[in-house]
Parts: sequence; structure tokens; C-alpha cells
Amino acid sequence: MNINKSFFIFFILFLSFHKLYPNQYSISINLPQQLLEENISKHAIFDVKELLFEACNCDINFNNETADIIIELPHIDLSLMAEPNRFSKKADFPFYHLPEHDYKWTLHQNENRIYLQLETISFSGISNGLYGLLQEKLGFAFIHARQTIIPDLSKWPLKTAFTWEAKARFDKRGFHLHTMHPIELAEPLLDHTFPGGLEMIKEYLEWLVRNNQNYFDFNLLESIDLDYWPQYAKEFVIYGQERGIIMGLDVSLHMIQQKAFKLYKNPPSSFRSRRNQIRRNLDKLFTAPWDYINMEFSTTEFSTGNQYRKEQLRLYIIDLLEEEYDAILTGREHVVKKDELISTGSTYTLTDEEKVTDAKRQTLVHTVMFYALEDESAPVYENENLSHMLDLMKKEMQVRETWFYPESAYWITFDNSVPMLLLPYLSGRLRDILLCHKLGVPGHITFSSGWEWGYWWIDWSIARWSWEHTFDEKIQDTHALQYINDVFQNDSIFTFFNKQLDLHESYLLEDELMRYMAAQTVTDEIPPPFNKEFHPRPRWRYKDLYRKSDSLTLDSLKTEGIIPLHEFGDASLIISAQYEKYFADDSIPLIRDLKKELYNAMVITALRAKHRAATLEYLSAKRRSNIDRDRDFDENKYLEVAGEIRSSAQHIVDETELLYRYPVELIARPYKGHTAYPYGYLYIPSKLHFWEREEEQIRRNRWGPLFMNIWDILMIGGLKN
Repeated sequence: MNINKSFFIFFILFLSFHKLYPNQYSISINLPQQLLEENISKHAIFDVKELLFEACNCDINFNNETADIIIELPHIDLSLMAEPNRFSKKADFPFYHLPEHDYKWTLHQNENRIYLQLETISFSGISNGLYGLLQEKLGFAFIHARQTIIPDLSKWPLKTAFTWEAKARFDKRGFHLHTMHPIELAEPLLDHTFPGGLEMIKEYLEWLVRNNQNYFDFNLLESIDLDYWPQYAKEFVIYGQERGIIMGLDVSLHMIQQKAFKLYKNPPSSFRSRRNQIRRNLDKLFTAPWDYINMEFSTTEFSTGNQYRKEQLRLYIIDLLEEEYDAILTGREHVVKKDELISTGSTYTLTDEEKVTDAKRQTLVHTVMFYALEDESAPVYENENLSHMLDLMKKEMQVRETWFYPESAYWITFDNSVPMLLLPYLSGRLRDILLCHKLGVPGHITFSSGWEWGYWWIDWSIARWSWEHTFDEKIQDTHALQYINDVFQNDSIFTFFNKQLDLHESYLLEDELMRYMAAQTVTDEIPPPFNKEFHPRPRWRYKDLYRKSDSLTLDSLKTEGIIPLHEFGDASLIISAQYEKYFADDSIPLIRDLKKELYNAMVITALRAKHRAATLEYLSAKRRSNIDRDRDFDENKYLEVAGEIRSSAQHIVDETELLYRYPVELIARPYKGHTAYPYGYLYIPSKLHFWEREEEQIRRNRWGPLFMNIWDILMIGGLKN
């Protein structure tokens, strides 16, 4: 009777355990107590433990020598952490110290147990190694701050012995969120009363850490409440630092554009001295313990200001940050060539003593849109290409810590505001990453401006490319599309994007079709000297094509614009139709939504080309009928075609809005927020504003920047509050 009773109790306990942990293997994370006493490693360990449990639904403990899978973490020698890392050893100027944070994993088996042993010398290395194991080996994909692909680990996938070494291509790796634009986290970052704002920020900081990034900053705007906001910021700054992130703040000395936060103001706004204002403002901002101040020193992107005054204030701020706040100054070098800048004062050469102080600041070498440093053509900001920025980076690297600062989205009239998903962002960013790695550039910070319409894919890829992996002594190959297989695990989908990438690179990049695909911005439609070419634009102004062009010019428009637009759009749509079945419904809701989002993004990019071709055909036909005085010619048929294409594209927009990860009211509708734009960043494409405007410009012969204007030009330009 007692035996039966004992067996019954054992049987019930067995069933209970099996119900709790239906998978038969167990995992133990074996570690020294030291790792649970340090925030960087502690946060990562408990997060990874939860993620593993969600994937395997198995027993996971600490320091259980009898577990089936044993993950062994090392003790950290603090003296080794204090030594210069492999990046700082190369510098003969001030260099921001980080402990070495590479890692190495070794798998071996012993007595039917699997041992995964981590080697690293820092707490950040512990964090990097654990998240790297999940994403590079176990099938996790940290694609977005609000979306993680969790694999099915009902069976443990790693059994064969291996050695895997991961080395950071850059000492500092991370993202700048351009909150001058009304992107997802602009309001949570700038509004201390935003509901759930801190949680949204921490979600993103966790995404950075899970992708082995260690730097973050964003634009501060003058619309914050300076009495209350710094205390709000203190909480997420400390959280970021506890996760191993360098926390930065982007402010301006006296920039007037887009509500930038100014460290000083001129009379009558303030009659205090500039230095007094700078100190008072920094005192308030450093309620939060910022590591970096990323400062804009120009008044506008196309001006230099008074060079002597600017240099003296820069030197003052470098010393002030170092002595009072234990922080470092960095700043952006704009893509505008110096001979294009508008100077309002004399030049100034630093003395030898001033050069010593100046070497303490760091430089961010900035490029824009999807163009890469070595592209033959990059018709942006009045440039032929970006070779001058590459030369500048090489020069700056000799005198100070220098980071590369490219974009993963531009927003204004170029990509996600149209909307289009431009695949050359992937190939361009990868080319630059490999080039910068080869040159020994120690930092890579990405200027990010929105994640919907597939732009999360670009940020996620950049984060992963910032590491070099060697598996069993073979360096992992890189490819612009390599991580899409981690999402879909489907060769046909990979082939689909590979074909689309070839089209995008051939037509949009090499043949410069972006001159027509991008929408017109304000400076495209105003007279000299203010008509700066920020993004690619055609050889002719559309107004002149409509009113002044001759037949030869219209023939050139057809050859350079209309025909290749049709070719690109048709070819892309044919590929989309051929592969549509692979994007059909999926049993996993997250994968289904990702398929729909990326497929829609490809189709709407092709439709954008077809729509632009139709409107240009309408313009050309309208002009030819005037030249030939042919009153019977029906050019309106092209306008009807354009309207039909826009209607199809609108259906795609409406469908895709249902997939947005943040409330549509926040990112795609009008509201009064903290930026210079009274709407979310996806409000403009929500009704395909640029598409409709292009139709109406031709139909009504209206070409000025105020026609169907979506921008508050005076607010953006800093000419009104």
C-alpha cells in the first residue's frame, strides 16, 4: 500500500513537472556571483534566461552541474578591464575608454552533457556574448524594439563541437534617433508627461543591447520643459548606462532650424553672456549624467557662422564638459563642401595650445541618404559624390577619435515619406561598414529616421554588420540581404529580394532614377540662391519643362526619365507577381505581418515609378500639345492612369498602416507635438500627398513651394516660434 502510494505521488509530481516543462532537457547558466552584482551582466543574464525559457519551455537554473545544457560564464578580472582595448592602443590622442568587449564561444560534449563556454574579459562582453549566442546560433532575431522572433527550441539545436569568435568592427556602435523629425520615439523622448514614454524608450535601449550596440543619442528640441524634462531623462539615461550604453544628447550651440535646442540665444531672447547661458543650460541638462554631448555648431546646414567666436566657444565647452560633468564633446561634419558654405565672419586658425584642447573632442563624419562613400555619383547637397567626406574622415582620424555617421533613412521627400523602401540603403551601408572597418575607423553611429515600411530591416542589419564573426576559423561572409533568411528561412524570398536589389541598384543608384522618384522639396521650387540641391533632382525644373521646353528637351525627358521609370516599375512588378505566392499567409502571425509589410513596400516602390512616369507623360503631352497647337490631343488619359495607380497604392498604404508597431495616431496622423512638424512622420504618405500634388501641379500649372504645401516653412527654417 505504501509502495503504491509513493508511486502515485511520484507519478503526480512527474506529470506536474512535465506540464510545467514539457521538453525533456534542462539548461543551467553557470556563473560566479560577481556577474549578478554588476548591472550590465545582471540585466543581460536575467533577460536571456527569460528569452530561453520562452523558446524552450524547459527547466532553466543557475549553477546546476547536472543540467543537460551548461552555459559557462567566466569571472571578470577588473584589472584587465582597465587596460586599453585594441582600438585605443592605436590612438595617440585622447580616446574614450571602453573595456575590451569581444567574445568567444566554444561548444563541447562530455558524458552526454553539452557545454557552451564563453570567454570574454568584461561585463559588456558577457552581455554581448549571451545575446550573440541567441541571435547568431539559436535562431532568435531581435528585429525591432517591439518585435522579436522567438525560435522553437523544443529540441536543442547545438550539438556539434565548434569554436566561434566575435569581434566588434567598431569600438563604439549605435544609433542617433533624429527626433527633429516626428518619428516613433520623438514624443516619448521629448515629452516628460508622455503616457508610457519611459517604457517605450527602455524598449529601444534594450533592442540596442540585444543587438550588441553601445551608443545612443537623439536631438533635444527647444520645445521641452527645461524645468521638468532633465529629471525625466535621468531615469532612462541611468537605465541605458546600466545596460552598457554610452548615453549622448544632441544639442546645438545656436542652430535655428527645426526647433533645435540652443545653448545660447541672442537678444532680445536673452541678454546674458553666451558663456553664462551655456553653463546654465548645461547645468540643467546634466541633472541626467550624460556621457556625450553631440553638438551642432552651425546656425544652418549651409552656413559657417563667425569662425573665431565659434572656435572659442567650442574650446570653452570642451573644457567645461571635461571639468564639470565628466563628459565628452562630439559634433557632426556636414556633407556640404566648405566652398558651398555661407560665411558670416573671418576664419580662424587654432594656436598650438588650443589644438591640444581641441583634440579632446570627437568628430562624426556625416553622409546622407543611401549613398556610400566610394559611390561614383551621389548628387546630394550640391555634391557630385561623397569622396570629400572620405578624405575628411581619413584626415580627422589622425588627430582625434573619429566615427562614421551615415543614414538609414532620410525621411523628407526621399524614402519613407513617399513611401518607398529603397534597398540600396542595405548595400550602401554594408559597403561603408566594410570600408570603415578596413580603414580602422573606431566608431559607427547610424542616423535613424523611422522604422516602418521595412526600415527596421536596415537598422537591424547595420547593427549586426558591426560585428565580424569567425566560425571554426572561417570568417563569415557578408551580403546586403544576409539577415532576411533569419526572418523567413525561405530561399525563394531571398531570391525575390536579390532580384529587387539588382533592379534598385541598377536603376535607382547607377542610372540615377532617384532624380525622378524623390518628391520635390521646398528648395527645388524656389529661385536662386536658395534653391539648394539637397536630394537628387532632374536636370530641368518641372515648371520650365511645362512652360518653356522644346521638343528636344521633351525627348531627353522621355529617354532619361519616362522610359527607365516604366522599365524599372514594370520589371519590379513582374518579379513581385512571380514571387507573390511565397508571401502568402503564414501560420506564425509575426512572420505573416512581416511578409506583408516588406512585400507591400516593394510593390509600392514600383508603383511610385509607374505613377511618376504617368505624370511626366502627362506633363510632356500637355507641353507638346501647346508646341504643336494640337487642341484635339487628349493628354488627360495620362492623368487618369496616374490616378488609377495612386488609387492602387492608397489601398496598399491603408493595408500597411494596420501593421504599424506604434499607434497610428502617433506616427501617421496630425497632432501638435514637440517637433516643427504638426503630424507624425508617416502622415504625409498616409494619403500619398506627394503623388496627388504632382498630378495637381501639372493639371493646374502651379509650381511654387506654397502650392498644396505640407510644411510650415517658417517654423522649420527657424524664422518663427
